[in-house]
Order: sequence, then C-alpha cells, then structure tokens
Amino acid sequence: MTSVARWDVLELPVPGPAGVLFRHTSGATAYAEPFRSGDDWLVRYSPSLEGTWSYDGGTLECTPATSRGPVRRSGTTLRWADGTPYHPLTTTWFGDPHQWAAARPALAASPFNRVRLRMSEAAEQQVRDLLAADIVADVLLPMDEAVVRDAVNRLAAYRNVNWCLSPANTPPDTPPGAAASDVRRLAELIAELDPSHHLISMHEATDPGPPWLTHLSVRIENLRGVSALRLAHAKPVFVDACGHEGNGTTPDTSLRPEEMLTRIWEGTVRGAYVTHGEWYVDPSSASAGPEAAHVRRRTGMVPWSDGGSRPTGVVAQRLRLLREVLDDLPDGVEPIDDYRDAPTLAVPGSYYLQYLGEHQFPDRTFSLPEGGYDVDVLDVWNHSVRRTHETVTATSGSGGAGGGGAGTLTVRLPGTQYQAIQIRRTS
Repeated sequence: MTSVARWDVLELPVPGPAGVLFRHTSGATAYAEPFRSGDDWLVRYSPSLEGTWSYDGGTLECTPATSRGPVRRSGTTLRWADGTPYHPLTTTWFGDPHQWAAARPALAASPFNRVRLRMSEAAEQQVRDLLAADIVADVLLPMDEAVVRDAVNRLAAYRNVNWCLSPANTPPDTPPGAAASDVRRLAELIAELDPSHHLISMHEATDPGPPWLTHLSVRIENLRGVSALRLAHAKPVFVDACGHEGNGTTPDTSLRPEEMLTRIWEGTVRGAYVTHGEWYVDPSSASAGPEAAHVRRRTGMVPWSDGGSRPTGVVAQRLRLLREVLDDLPDGVEPIDDYRDAPTLAVPGSYYLQYLGEHQFPDRTFSLPEGGYDVDVLDVWNHSVRRTHETVTATSGSGGAGGGGAGTLTVRLPGTQYQAIQIRRTS
C-alpha cells in the first residue's frame, strides 16, 4: 500500500493516456488525467481526505496532513484548507526559465508569499521550489487548450497553485467574439481537470461574476475602486496589475516608490490583495520599455518583474512591515465604513488597522469600548513603529444593554505622509 500525507503529492506511472479514478472509503471520488514525462505517462494526485483510497492497480493510505493545504475562497477573503486565514502579498516575475535559478533565493528571502508566473517549460520546477519556500504560484495560462490541459494535469497536485487565464495571450488569428467563449470553455476545463479545486481567475475579466471564477484579477490604478468591486461581486479581489515601481518609458513602468507603496497599502486595507511590480532599467539604454527584452538581457540590466535576479527598488524591502502586519491580523478582520475618510480594517471593538496614505493628519480619534489598548503608529515609508498603551474610559451615558460603555481615543501623529494606525484591545 502506498502512503502519502493529506494534500501532498502521489505520483503514479500509468500504461497510457487513460485517467485514474480514486475512490475513498467514504464514497468520495476523484479523477486525475495523466501527462507525458519523456516516453512515459504519469498521474499526479493530491488526496484531500484521510483514510484509504483505492484505484485500479492499488490502494493509497492518506495520513494526517503536515501542511495547511491549498488556498480556498471564503466569501471575499481567503483561507488555507485547514481553515487558517491566508493573507497573500504578491510580486510579479515573468522571466525565462534560465533566469529562475538566480531569482529563486531572492523570492525565498522576500516578504512575498505569492508570485505570478507565466506557464513555461520551467513551471514544474518553479512550483516545486516555491512550495519548499511556502510560496503560492499564480500560474498564468495562455488561451491554448493543449497547454492548459497539460499544465493542469501536471501541476494540479501541488497544493501551492492558483490558475489565471490570460486573454492577452489569445492567438492573433482568433475570430472576433471568440475570446470570451474560449475563456469560459477553458475555465470550465480547468475546473473539470483539477481534482484539487484550486482558485481560478481571468486577468482583467470583463464579467467577473460567473461561478467558475473564484476571484477577480483586475488592472486598476485608483485603489479606492476595489471597495466597490468587493461589494458588487462578493468575491476576493486581486489587483494583479496596478503598476511598477521603476524608471521605464511607460506610465505603467515608471511609478515613484512612494506611489507604488501607497497603492499596495491602500488596496490592502480596503480588503483587496495588491500585487507588487518593479521595472528598473539602465537609463543609458534608449530601449527601456517592455518590448526591449533582448537589449536588457544583453546588457545584464533586467527588471525584477521581467526576470531579474532580485528586486533592486525600495518598495520590496519596505513591504516587510506590511508582511508583519498581515501575519498578525486577527481572524475575521473586514473593511468597515465607520471612518469614511480613511480605509480601515477591523474586528469592531477589538482591532483596527487604518491607512492614512498621502494625508498628513496631526491626529485621529476612534470610538472604542472602554478598556486597555496597544496603539501602534506605523511609519510605512520609513518602516518604523511607535507603540503606546492607552486606556479608554467610558463617557457618561454611553452604556448599552450588554453592559460596559464606550469612549474615545485620540492618536497623535507626526503629521507626515504614509502613516498607518494599528489598535489592539488588551483588556
């Protein structure tokens, strides 16, 4: 009997292109199609239930999990399969296979726990390397059924995979009007072939409502707009393209670091998941745009998001503070409308995270239940934290039917841009 931990990978050689049906003792079933590996055929499967599975030619014992499993949608948020909240911080890396070896250690040491990759001949090794570093791979798939089928059969058993269809890769000879139907057909094919039920999105979807899209993948520069998207579609929102910190020749590739950083914080505190991009090129080169990849590779100056060996800008390092904040977010945190002039994530009464962006407020006042609070003033740009402990005393007549009262807490600020406030109730 073969043994594998829940959500780990079972790899089976099979005699030909026929798929394998797995049956659990509970009656649950799962089907996996094979893929070519050299001259052989292989099937990969990731069992989602502990216990005994049978299949043609053998049995599989699924032992207790040693990981949190794949990422699942939970309303407008995300969780690992074991129920743990998942807060992705993503970067874009669209390099060639031969560039991967240099970039891999930089990713492992970065604050990012999700990376957008194009499907390539190196994708399998990239997914494995990212799995070892506990990083999710958002795999961009072209509008090509053969590539989609092979990618899903080959990679779906890895728990750290998401799928993203990219209509921008639609072949130029596609008939007018065919792209939308092709996207739906390919998304349904992914859902059919993937026994692990990974997340599926379509980049820049014009109709993000269909059920076969688990989340939105959008291009947006004004991050205030993500609040309306979350409410309109009741799905997680990934802003997978909001621009690049850099010195490129296009508006998309020449954002100031301050602008890139504030876009990521703004969208995050509005409840979305915002992707980092970086595009620094040699300014002496006249060809600084995305179309001049051959020039950059010849000169050795490759932007991070185009396959560079490491981020060279300042935003990636300054995002370490956001990574720390995300890792400590309490369960159940959601955007609230109590403070309409600044985005705020909260578990009302016990936790608040407010981002002030380009405003230079001298102070902010919060209405809170009486009790003790740790108050952190986060200087997002300078990566510093000033912590104080404050006590809120109930004001006269503020008691409710449930007992206790409410008061106000005024947080003093330095009056500079790019500040955030984190408040955690301690008693």
